[in-house]
Amino acid sequence: MTWNHKEIMSHEPRVFIVDDERDLTDLLCYRLKREGFKAESENDPFLALSKARDFGPDLIILDVMMPDLDGYQLLRMVRSDNLLSTVPVIMLTAKAGVEDRIKGLEQGADDYLGKPFDAKELFLRIRSILKRVSEQRQPRSSRIVSGNVVLDEADHSIFICGERSDFTVTEFKLLNYFLKRKGRVQTRDNLLLGVWKFDAEVETRTVDVHIRRVRQKIEKSDLKIETIRGVGYRLIEKSE
Repeated sequence: MTWNHKEIMSHEPRVFIVDDERDLTDLLCYRLKREGFKAESENDPFLALSKARDFGPDLIILDVMMPDLDGYQLLRMVRSDNLLSTVPVIMLTAKAGVEDRIKGLEQGADDYLGKPFDAKELFLRIRSILKRVSEQRQPRSSRIVSGNVVLDEADHSIFICGERSDFTVTEFKLLNYFLKRKGRVQTRDNLLLGVWKFDAEVETRTVDVHIRRVRQKIEKSDLKIETIRGVGYRLIEKSE
């Protein structure tokens, strides 16, 4: 079975619990459903992988200390499964030692909670992880808008006051670098590293020349590059 992650996340997030204590899994499922999640559980770790694949979880809660097949072994199986490999995992364990936490995190767990635990804390951690995962999957815009300046990294264009402006490749990189660090002072070394990657043939004077050219091209915009004497340059709004 396969599932569409976006389709799932548009409804109640799905949480799958693996723990050999039936009382705990029943209680967690009940509490999770009251919190607006869809929840299923499995007490037999040998059946957990197959059931999880059928359920299509957005997050897995995995107990460490289970007989015959422990949580670390099951985590490795999850991380090597083509349907579950990217699903975030929170591990639960009575072992609260640093080494145990590190072991789980090194093997691919996203978070670690010691038993006994507070249910409210678990729900907060679940929501935090799901929010982070959702944000990471959002398509990133290639456009940077500042005042009446629009820079598009995808098609390498710059519009000022609604009109396209011609920039050389280096001038484009320079303005892009400044826009992403608007209001922060950039030394010449910063610019050499960020724009020219410390090309051996580039001198600091080259930076000044390109700054001057970019200044001329953004003259009609809401932005300006100011000189911070003895330090470098900063892109700011003209009203500042």
